[in-house]
This record gives sequence, structure tokens and C-alpha cells, in this order.
Amino acid sequence: MIQGKIWTISNMLSMSRIVLMIPAGYFLATPGYFYREIAVLIILVAVSTDALDGYFARKFNEISEFGKIIDPLADKIGVGIVVVMLVIFGDIPLWFAVAVLSRDLIIFFAGLYIKTKTGIILPSTMSGKVAVSFLALYLVLSILKYESMEHVVTFLFWFCVALLAYSLAVYTKRFFDTVNEFNIKET
Repeated sequence: MIQGKIWTISNMLSMSRIVLMIPAGYFLATPGYFYREIAVLIILVAVSTDALDGYFARKFNEISEFGKIIDPLADKIGVGIVVVMLVIFGDIPLWFAVAVLSRDLIIFFAGLYIKTKTGIILPSTMSGKVAVSFLALYLVLSILKYESMEHVVTFLFWFCVALLAYSLAVYTKRFFDTVNEFNIKET
């Protein structure tokens, strides 16, 4: 069970990221004049809440167990929705989407395992935050599909592949370090 504060400014900002995916998804899926640009604006608002929720959590001492769960979960839900939609529309390769979603699922379930075995919720790593930031930039440019940005998008694609692989390695190492530190054994 999650203890502590739930209805805080920082947690509501995190939850708003999930809610904002509804209109973003609508504008992304619906053909219309500047609809992709509107979807990007909504996604950028959602991304800005990611920075704000951490700021408010620290400023108003709103750091909570629920916040440690909802913040990365909101990121994963938002990225997941956009990635799936971009695969459906043929804007990004299927294998890349599978890699992104698999990485997120591995990190989520590894964190859940650690939580159930130790009671500790491990925070996001800096490498994970950097990887997701560049992934968001890549996804936004993929949504816009501006021909003039094609070389930048290609570079960002491969840069994201490298960052996502590196961050998964960092999370994997931390997982096994935590398992060893707490001497977790399967029973």
C-alpha cells in the first residue's frame, strides 16, 4: 500500500501528464490542418509538467512514495502512447518501438520487484532521465515530419538507441546491486 501524501501539486502534475495524452492522441490520430502541431504543443505541455512536478515536490516537501511511482509511470504511459501511435502511422520503426516499450516494462517490473522485496522505491536515474528527454525530442520531431529536419531526426534516432541501451545497462546494474545489497533470495 502507498503511504503518505497523494493529492499534492507535484502528484497532480504527474497525473496531468497521463490525462494530457488523451487530447494529444486525438490530435495525432485525426487528420487535420496543423493537428500534428497541436499534438506536439500538448505533448510539450505534458513534458513541462515533468520538470515542474519535481520542482514542487522539493520546494513544498511533497516527496512521497506515490509520487515516486506516478512520476515515472506517467512518463512511461505518455511515451508508450506516442510510440505506439507513431508505429501505427509508419513514422518510426516497429523494432524501435518494441525496444522502447520493452525497456520501460523491464525497468517498471524490476522496480516493482525491488519494492516488494525491500519496501524501497528506487528513483529514476540521471541516465534514464537524459535518455527519455532525447527520446521525447526525437518523438516530437517524428510527429512533425519536417523534411528540413530529416538529418537531425536520423541522428537523434541513433543517439536515442545508444542512450536507451546505456540507461537500461545502468538500471540493470542498479537492480543487481540492490538485490545483492539486500541479499534478496527467491523463496
